[in-house]
Amino acid sequence: MPRLDGFDYRRPLFYMATLKKRPGVPEFSELVSPGRCRPNAVTRAMLDCLRGFAKQWACVEPIECFTIMPDHVHLLLKIRPVEKRLSLPRLVCVLMRQLEKAVASAIGGAGTPPGQTLSGNPGPSPSKSLASGRSAGLLFERDWHDWIVMKRGQLAAFTRYIRENPKRAWTRRENRRFFTRPGKLAFAGREWFAYGNPALLELPVLEPFRCSRSWAEDSPEWREALARAERIGPGGAGVGTFLSPCEKACGNAVFKVGGSFVVLSPEGFPDRWHPSRAKEALCAEGRMLFLSLWPPEKTRLDNPTLHRRCHEMGDLLLGA
Repeated sequence: MPRLDGFDYRRPLFYMATLKKRPGVPEFSELVSPGRCRPNAVTRAMLDCLRGFAKQWACVEPIECFTIMPDHVHLLLKIRPVEKRLSLPRLVCVLMRQLEKAVASAIGGAGTPPGQTLSGNPGPSPSKSLASGRSAGLLFERDWHDWIVMKRGQLAAFTRYIRENPKRAWTRRENRRFFTRPGKLAFAGREWFAYGNPALLELPVLEPFRCSRSWAEDSPEWREALARAERIGPGGAGVGTFLSPCEKACGNAVFKVGGSFVVLSPEGFPDRWHPSRAKEALCAEGRMLFLSLWPPEKTRLDNPTLHRRCHEMGDLLLGA
């Protein structure tokens, strides 16, 4: 994952980092119930490393908010406002190496047969490989992800996101059929990338919403759109980007009357993409389908591109 262009990652801020497990590596923990991951030897080795990491670096606050999931680790890392600071990429790379060494040592101490790697395949001992400084991603994928916590309210949101991660993962696992990519779907004369419940496109009512940001809340256009949303009911779905204030109001109305949602996204769905916290419960009920005309991008899109894509999808709705 490329870092944000032009941003100084030494700035004293909170950052959320996500470290992803390589395929074939033992699970970091075991998801056993809603809101709970059962620790294993890998978990315990990581815990000691995460809790002791800040003691080595004067520029890092103690890592107190993190969760160790079966296939990834979320953590909040804060860089202190001291004179000598390492950048976030440097700190994360050092942390990954230390986690790999700790886990390799723990697995070896737990009876890993000689000549076995972390993935269980024949090869050099992971403890020796990591201790030699040639870890090269034995445990984690290289493309770790970051979010910069700069806006008001974001810290609380990221903290909640990390702590509720096991609960959301359980919801997705128990309702797997509604958290999948069914392949390209035909809709409004085009083929779309999809995520969610494709059966929603077969509902008898698919009500499109394309509302201007200039509409006032008491305007005739706003009231007419809201009235259409309130008539949908459980047998239909609202269709749109649901980004403008009026569209969000219509979305709330669709939710209240038990309707479903076909959400048009100006961005694609990467392998690890999943719905936001607010939409996961609807997904689990089979009431969400996300569609995008575009595959996932490797870089973040600028606002003009996002707006152009939203208008393109809106034009398709009007012509459907």
